[in-house]
Amino acid sequence: MVGNILWFVLAGWWLALEHVILGALLCLTIIGIPLGVGSFKMAGAALVPFGRQIVKLDELAQPPPGAIAIGE
Repeated sequence: MVGNILWFVLAGWWLALEHVILGALLCLTIIGIPLGVGSFKMAGAALVPFGRQIVKLDELAQPPPGAIAIGE
């Protein structure tokens, strides 16, 4: 909890803001929509990264709550 608070104050809020702005810009084009959605997912991970896991979707039967699942 303390690590997430320090991260949010020192770096997390502007990294998440950059991902949201970039995601919105990418979603303006049809080709960029999948990348924009990925950027929105990364914004959540950049905001409070401690206590979350990034896992491959095919390795799990069902992702645990709070996990960010990426497929290949």
